[in-house]
Amino acid sequence: MTIEDYTFKIPHIKSNVFDVMEANGHEQLIFGYDKKTGMKIVLAIHDTTLGPSTGGIRMVNVSEEVAIEEALRLSYAMTFKNAIIDEPFGGSKAVVIGDPEKDKSKAYLHAIGDFIESMHGAFLTGVDMGLSLDDAKVIAERTKYIFNSQGCSGVTTGYGVYKGLKETVKTVFGSDNLDGKTIAIQGLGYVGGTLGELLAKNYKVKLIVADTNSQAVGTFVAKYPAEVANTNEIHKVGCDVFSPNAVGEILNSKTIPELNCKIVAGGANNQLQDEINDSKALQEKGILHAPDFVINAGGVCHGMCEVKGYDVKEAMKKTDLIPGILQKVFEISKKENAPPIEVAYQLAHEKIEAKKREK
Repeated sequence: MTIEDYTFKIPHIKSNVFDVMEANGHEQLIFGYDKKTGMKIVLAIHDTTLGPSTGGIRMVNVSEEVAIEEALRLSYAMTFKNAIIDEPFGGSKAVVIGDPEKDKSKAYLHAIGDFIESMHGAFLTGVDMGLSLDDAKVIAERTKYIFNSQGCSGVTTGYGVYKGLKETVKTVFGSDNLDGKTIAIQGLGYVGGTLGELLAKNYKVKLIVADTNSQAVGTFVAKYPAEVANTNEIHKVGCDVFSPNAVGEILNSKTIPELNCKIVAGGANNQLQDEINDSKALQEKGILHAPDFVINAGGVCHGMCEVKGYDVKEAMKKTDLIPGILQKVFEISKKENAPPIEVAYQLAHEKIEAKKREK
């Protein structure tokens, strides 16, 4: 099987939604509406072969079509993310349609909690974009299936990205010693900020950073030596590693020709706008790309530790698996001359199929 077999099909919802679900193997697409508050939510459950579904819940002010597409696409990715890191869970994603700055109230958040509770454990979640840890506490007043009691998973994700970046550098340069390397970090939130801090504290690296939040940039450069770039231009800078840790689809037909690096390794989700063509374009350009759902799997480790009732310190330990998985991905990629993301999908798919054969 090739990348064409694994990539998410029909990137925009232009046809019957059941066609999209069939093409990608989704099990359920569920809509919720609360009459009192106007809360609207879309939940996609992709595949529960490995166990009950898990995935974040985000709040974004988008159209219904975009919300459906996001839920379907991100739940698909969660299935493979759980499989690749050996977590016994399937993939899901929920999108609340609303303005995070205006629409949230206690009753609104309680309505979200009621919807989650109505799934009776088939959907295990944590807050994502547009919802804070404080919001999670209010939502948790109405459901036992939201897990954010032990802090933000972004820090764990950033720690895993750091380890994965080192393994990717080792593959290209023969050593994971980052002294003297130039690393461009797009996004200084919990993930990118944690990554930058670990790089600055442990190695003599040249950091170039960018974020749409000028306060985040100012806070970082006040602590650590770093050059500042425009967030829309940072992918063009000359560097050893470009690390996208903000928006998705940053790697596309426009930006890939503009890259001036040897490696792309970052925590952003869905980095490739077109997984088939963009993965091949990176390979042809001689750039090694660490598949996002492997290198950013630390967030899954964090969430699943909470689900299992473990201390999230165990999640930090589980991120030790990320370098080994990437090493295997890169070895097979080189041997078969296949894009790394194709190999990662293949490895995760094999684990899911093996579980199906057990049933």
